[in-house]
Amino acid sequence: MAGSLIYVGTHAITPGKLDLAKEVSRELGSFLDANHPRMLHFGIYIADDAHEMTVIQVHPDEDSLRLHMQLARERIAKAYEFLTTTRIDIYGTPSHALVDQIRQMGAGAPPIRFNVATAGFSRLASVAV
Repeated sequence: MAGSLIYVGTHAITPGKLDLAKEVSRELGSFLDANHPRMLHFGIYIADDAHEMTVIQVHPDEDSLRLHMQLARERIAKAYEFLTTTRIDIYGTPSHALVDQIRQMGAGAPPIRFNVATAGFSRLASVAV
């Protein structure tokens, strides 16, 4: 495992389902806050035109992202009733097995773009988990 991972999922919101998307998002956030203490950040952001939602997750390592997918699997599946994944960006270097798992969870195999660290620094490794 190669350190921290940042997962950014971009989703189109089905017209007329904005209120449902907000409600389900708040419930998911509360659930993860209570059940996934290793996750460093989980945020859901809705674009000002209310047609698109972005989910940003920061994980200290690959195991944390795997746990997220296990804990939230049923809730993620229900979200595809009102969301369509348009793109996934992963920052960091996940294993091939994790990439395959992410592809299987996405409805319709959305494009996944991998972003390899080129410069900078991270203090995430120093966070006690």
